[in-house]
Amino acid sequence: MVSFNRVVLAGNLTRDPELRFTGNGIPVCDFGLAVNRVRSKSEEVDFFDITAWRELGETIANYKKKGDPILVEGKLQYRTWEAQDGSKRSKVDVVADNVQFLGRAGDAEGGATPGGGGQGRGRGNTRQSPRNDVDLNEEDFDDIPF
Repeated sequence: MVSFNRVVLAGNLTRDPELRFTGNGIPVCDFGLAVNRVRSKSEEVDFFDITAWRELGETIANYKKKGDPILVEGKLQYRTWEAQDGSKRSKVDVVADNVQFLGRAGDAEGGATPGGGGQGRGRGNTRQSPRNDVDLNEEDFDDIPF
């Protein structure tokens, strides 16, 4: 049986990211995400709880705040626990493994900031390499099999 657990969400943070550390000193960031859902003539909003670990979580906590737009890629995680009153609780969270910081409409950024994986504003290293102008000749593509 094939299984696939992947989610991609784009929306706005519902609260400032909360950065905390596990007992072993591993950073973990929790934040909420509001995603608009347009249905014919009405619009509804879905709310998701997101968790980001390690450097990704630190980057989100350092560069994002309530209301900021963000794209999150990750997986769904089902958790169960026993509440203080003894009742059993369960919840589905999104565990982020990649994010893209998005610009607001009218921002000077004009859209997404370069880099994924938590690369945000103010960070010097991005995944994209500088573009160099290259002279292309159509004859170079004649041997491509598609």
